[in-house]
Amino acid sequence: MNRRITVLEEAVYKRIAAGEVVVNPAAVVKELMENSMDAGATAITVEISQGGKELIRVTDNGIGIVAEDVPLAIQKHATSKISTLDDLDKIGTLGFRGEALSSIAAVSRLMIQTRTADSPEGTVLSVSGEHGPEIISAGLAEGTTVKVENLFYNIPARMKFLKNTSRETVNVTSVVSKLIFANPHISIKYISNGKVVYHSPGNGNLKDAIVAVYGKDMAHKLAKTDHTFGEIHVHGLVSQPTFLYKSTNYMCFFLNGRYVQSKNLQSAVLRGYGERLLRGHYPFSILHIDLPLSRADVNVHPSKLQVMLYNETDVLDTIQKAVHTSLEESSAPPVLSFAELEIPPEKTGFPVNERQTEAFPELRSAKKIYEPMSSRAAQSPNHIMPPREPLNVFQPAQDFEALIDSVAKYHAPEEEQEIFEDVRRLTDYRVIGQIWNTYVIVECADRLYLIDQHAAHERINFERMKKAATEGGAAAQNLLVPYIATLPAEDFSLLTRNIELLQSLGFELEEFGPLTFKFSALPAQVEKSTAEKLIEEILFELRNTRDDILLMRDAVIRASCRYSIKAGYQLSDEQIEELIKEITELETIPNCPHGRPIAVVLKKSDLQKGFKRIV
Repeated sequence: MNRRITVLEEAVYKRIAAGEVVVNPAAVVKELMENSMDAGATAITVEISQGGKELIRVTDNGIGIVAEDVPLAIQKHATSKISTLDDLDKIGTLGFRGEALSSIAAVSRLMIQTRTADSPEGTVLSVSGEHGPEIISAGLAEGTTVKVENLFYNIPARMKFLKNTSRETVNVTSVVSKLIFANPHISIKYISNGKVVYHSPGNGNLKDAIVAVYGKDMAHKLAKTDHTFGEIHVHGLVSQPTFLYKSTNYMCFFLNGRYVQSKNLQSAVLRGYGERLLRGHYPFSILHIDLPLSRADVNVHPSKLQVMLYNETDVLDTIQKAVHTSLEESSAPPVLSFAELEIPPEKTGFPVNERQTEAFPELRSAKKIYEPMSSRAAQSPNHIMPPREPLNVFQPAQDFEALIDSVAKYHAPEEEQEIFEDVRRLTDYRVIGQIWNTYVIVECADRLYLIDQHAAHERINFERMKKAATEGGAAAQNLLVPYIATLPAEDFSLLTRNIELLQSLGFELEEFGPLTFKFSALPAQVEKSTAEKLIEEILFELRNTRDDILLMRDAVIRASCRYSIKAGYQLSDEQIEELIKEITELETIPNCPHGRPIAVVLKKSDLQKGFKRIV
């Protein structure tokens, strides 16, 4: 069958075009808020209901629309923001295509209420997908209110592809937060289902805008960034290297006030941090990039999230330099050791060997293996007992380091190493001690076991928590001061969906205001002071785990176990004995929940080869 070419009816092509701009409630909110900003508004109120599917209302105090122009506002390609082809080379407004209101009107029930300062009365326009516009006059305040109801009511196919209410709410909230960061000079109030979520002050201070979204605890984590190179100006805030996250969700970029997405910009920030970043961790950053309008093309995609930079290399270099300089200036000054100061021993008040261990703490830590267990236990915060007589054996720390290096050279290949099951069946062993507050050394027959105390505790706690969750008896420890977490909308929604799972593992949490949770208790195995990092770890695991309750449970337990006894914690004799006892009772694989080995095994023959006693 041959089909003839025909011109589509207006009602048809308008709905097709609407798909390019109006894909979900968040896109509607973005377009309407940007219109308000282009209108010079200093205060904007955004209200949504049911994730924006039922209602979106955006009210501003901008210049309004002249009564005669109101019918044109919903006409395709009608705009006040550009007029000639040359204007595309220097777009200074957030909107410019003249598509948003026309597209929204085609797929919803739309009402526009507006009045200019010099008009005695306002204008109200009502339109829906199947009915033409109706226009009346009314007494209105200066500014504009756009009300969108029943989005996609006349396109059932599109309605089916909308996410659930929670997901759509998260999307809208994310858009609003980014526009708050982009416009700290505008007071933005955001209301969802009758509750105020955000209310930024609009005082022009970016840090205050960030606090309005993330809470006051974020303020002390940030360093100011400001650097200019030629016509390029980069300014904003980045997190100190001690405050990192496990995703790039906390990195935002604004080009001449427009939110943009770019992996190249992210990479430039990471290069600015250099070696300050831990592998797999990313900073928080809100960076504004100002440059001449003619040096960027924002007319790339209907979403306007991608841009083309004509001097991208210079922009990336400026970002890197801005971040690097900011971190250099905000870091603490270096602390000089005695060795660097070249102070004579008699002037320091310390004997030479003690002075050396002050300058090089790792030597002091390595030496602890030769000290009596009980003398260290007396220093432990969890155990007090009188010290015994010191051992009569002493070996310089340097010799011990050389010993380990020598053993490494002659260590048996991995496939020949003794597996850790032997340790789990130990019946006759001797604890030698603890080195670097990280590894426990145990002698058994002709084997020497170096046990990673943190990895071992992780496995033990993982099995303990997993069993408790299965039996419904997870132990919790109350927090003397509850931990309050204000989260991005997506993370808040993620925790909301998994509250019951967290509670089954020993977490006690409740909603505590907009996008905020209060944690009153944590699992008994978790170090209390790690609450903030633990929540971030849990969010990372939940984001990257398939939606399966057992997999998600194990993911949360793994995250919690990361905050078991850490390397660097000094163990008492009794704590070491208890650790070894629990290891011998393990029935699972001899690795931590993240796959690292619990122990390294050295044979007596390895040591003999290291000392060249045998060949």
